[in-house]
Amino acid sequence: MKILRLILIFLVGGFLTYLTYKSKYQTFFFEAIIWGGLILVGLIIFLWTIIKDFQQFKTERRLVNFALTFLTLLFTIIILTIEVKNKNDFNKQTLLKVFYDGDYNGTGIDFKTDGTYIFDNSAIGLSDYTYGTYEIKGNKLTLDRNKIDNLTELKYLELKEKEIDYQNVVKKELYLYHVNKNGEIIDRTNEYRVTIDNRK
Repeated sequence: MKILRLILIFLVGGFLTYLTYKSKYQTFFFEAIIWGGLILVGLIIFLWTIIKDFQQFKTERRLVNFALTFLTLLFTIIILTIEVKNKNDFNKQTLLKVFYDGDYNGTGIDFKTDGTYIFDNSAIGLSDYTYGTYEIKGNKLTLDRNKIDNLTELKYLELKEKEIDYQNVVKKELYLYHVNKNGEIIDRTNEYRVTIDNRK
């Protein structure tokens, strides 16, 4: 029976650890259901293990009787540590946030105040996250790479105003464009609407 608990602890604990780590780079629509199921199973295994270990300790009076309980606690600590780190990365203060809406897919870039960014490439309930660094000078941004997923020409970006017609009322809004070294727009179809701008 003890070997069964050990196997279950490694299976559930290992899978939860993997999912927690992977959630930094990818999320999907049904993820919450899988998480909920695994956490419920993990909680049942944890309570079962504590009860069995305590019963064995009452008989043998050895700390080693709580080995499986300590193992479940170790997995819990590892999972919580990874989750806190992931949340801290996601919740860093935003300097500039942009989004491109492609109907069934979308692309967002969250430029953080510490010079890092999170690139979110999403499609029908699935999001892939890429992390990197950038430099900003005025309205010009330079990324640490030129290609992310299926998108290219990302090295140089520039904020430019665009006139938008809202029922015969023209307003200027800020958009981010792919540009070359000379600041010329490469492709106007790839334009990112600025949703947050905390620059001073």
